[in-house]
Amino acid sequence: MGSGAQPATGGDGSGSGGVVGAGGGMQSGGANAAGGSENATGGSATGGQRNAPSDGAVAAAAAMGKGVNLGQMFESTQHPRTLAAARPKIDAYYEKGFRNLRIPITWTENVGGDRLVQDASTGVVNRGHQRLREIISVVDYALSKPGLYVIINTHHEDTLKTESRANVLQQLWKDISDIFKDHDHRLLFEILNEPHKRDGTAMPAADLRRMTGLAYDEIRKVDPKRIILFGGNQWFGAHEVPEVWTSLDEVGGGLDDYLMVTFHHYDPWEFCGTDEGSLAHPWSQENQSKPMAQMANWAKSVGQGMPVYIGEWGVGWGSRKNDLSCNNVRKWYQTFDSVHAREHGQPTALWDDGGWFKVYDHGQNRFANNLVDCIAGECAWSGNDQINDGCR
Repeated sequence: MGSGAQPATGGDGSGSGGVVGAGGGMQSGGANAAGGSENATGGSATGGQRNAPSDGAVAAAAAMGKGVNLGQMFESTQHPRTLAAARPKIDAYYEKGFRNLRIPITWTENVGGDRLVQDASTGVVNRGHQRLREIISVVDYALSKPGLYVIINTHHEDTLKTESRANVLQQLWKDISDIFKDHDHRLLFEILNEPHKRDGTAMPAADLRRMTGLAYDEIRKVDPKRIILFGGNQWFGAHEVPEVWTSLDEVGGGLDDYLMVTFHHYDPWEFCGTDEGSLAHPWSQENQSKPMAQMANWAKSVGQGMPVYIGEWGVGWGSRKNDLSCNNVRKWYQTFDSVHAREHGQPTALWDDGGWFKVYDHGQNRFANNLVDCIAGECAWSGNDQINDGCR
């Protein structure tokens, strides 16, 4: 998500985004995470199905529960890119029972005037960069909290995605894997966020599969037990995964227990998106559950039982205050995680950017509204008022 984000279209019309990531035979010359006929991670393939170890992706997904994005911080200039700025938000959500933190990070494009890489055409990370030191500090701080999982990714890599720069993505994950090689396995790697081109069109599926496989190989050379997330080829809509990933050939051949599929859920976009439609839109419970069910079906079949992670969701209510129906928004937050995601066993990460999707106020270092309580299923309602203190 972030500036310029648009809904996914096509497939079932979902505004969500799909990701895949599980086993899949390695390409010739690739590093095989299985290490032979038996999975080096401890699981074995029996009849094409994995027996997940107790510390694999399935166990992690069960522990991750509800979570939040550290949105518009290390992929943007909206908020200070420091541990000092991130710590209060991490603390506040942790105290509310949130147990996963997704940290979007832009590496190859300018953020605040410079890049995290030495050269955007090679992807070699500048290991002495001050922003990288802050990122490592944030990761370390989050992992110091018992039971908190952390996801880092490559986020607004516009040129890399537009030109399908496989060598750059491969080098990025070679370096990132090495930088974080000694970190707790509660740190997860998401290979490439929303791989659309600069004009919003999808990355060719074959390019994404190849690039994902190369990045996967680099991560597995360093750590066979680091959980990897990957997904669709445009906006991470749920419909993208079954279209792009008809097999797991590029990512371990079904023998890797440390893979998780991810997608983004902003469906219907007429309600969830920014500057479009109406916040009084009469959405249905099926709007929430259908993309989740679609991803669950893929995960059970092609995905061979891998867990599903909803890496972004929310409502861009802050851009349409004149059209705001507070209780309609509250209801979305009340049932999304506590009802439908729990039913499907899918951990989630709320998109909270401190702006249009604001739940936490960075300026005041406190929650800006009661939507955080709605996520747990405990909402305070406000009669029929369209706009009031509870949702400003």
